[in-house]
Formats: sequence, structure tokens, C-alpha cells
Amino acid sequence: MQAKAIQRRTTEEVQSALQQSLEDGFKPTLAIVFISIKMEREPIRALLDEKGIAIFGASTNGEFISEETAIGSVAILLMDMNRDYFKIYFEEYPEKNYREIARGIAKKAMEKFSKSAFLIAGSNMETDAEQLLFGF
Repeated sequence: MQAKAIQRRTTEEVQSALQQSLEDGFKPTLAIVFISIKMEREPIRALLDEKGIAIFGASTNGEFISEETAIGSVAILLMDMNRDYFKIYFEEYPEKNYREIARGIAKKAMEKFSKSAFLIAGSNMETDAEQLLFGF
């Protein structure tokens, strides 16, 4: 698996960096994205979606790649992972039933994969991450 990292401050800079990343034939299938609430998410999503890249991400108050930390930017890790090796599950929990929702996601993952690992992101500071973990 190959991976490339991008950290930029504008959509135009991301578009240029993404294009440069693809020039050598690199074909990413998955992007892990951490984006400042100061940036517009939709144009970044559209850029990645246009290339057929699945997105896992969250908004942040500080983005980093290696030892480079920034505020008001987007950090993207592009990977050419086999699509059979990952699945992105998205659920909402309007009833704040974090444990039950996480348990349901874990069950779905276990049906698809014999050995599962999870990356999780809560939607805001009110999310009870401990209950999410108990659910998994």
C-alpha cells in the first residue's frame, strides 16, 4: 500500500496537491481527512468524490501531518488500500444512544470482516466517546 499526505489551507491548494499526487499513476481509494471548521468541507469532499476516493474524516481545531501542525487547514492522508479491506459506516444518534449504535456498527463489521479494526470520530464535544467504545 502506498500513501501520500497533503496539508493545505485552501481548496485550490488541495486541488493542485491532489493532482500532483496522482501524476505518477497513484490511485488512492481512501482518504483520512481532518479539516478545520474554518474551511468549507463540501468543495474538498467534491474533489475527493470526483476521483472516486472514499472519505473518513472529522472537523478539527488543529490539523497535523508528521510534525507539521496548522490551524485553519485540511490534512489528508491518501491511501491506495484495497477496497475489499475497508468499509466506512456512518450513523447518527439523535437519541444519544451511542453504545447501541456502536454495537450495531460492530456487528455489521464482524459480518463483513473476520478480524476488524475501527477508526472512530465523534461528531461534536457532546458525543460520549466512552459509550461509543463500550459499544464496540
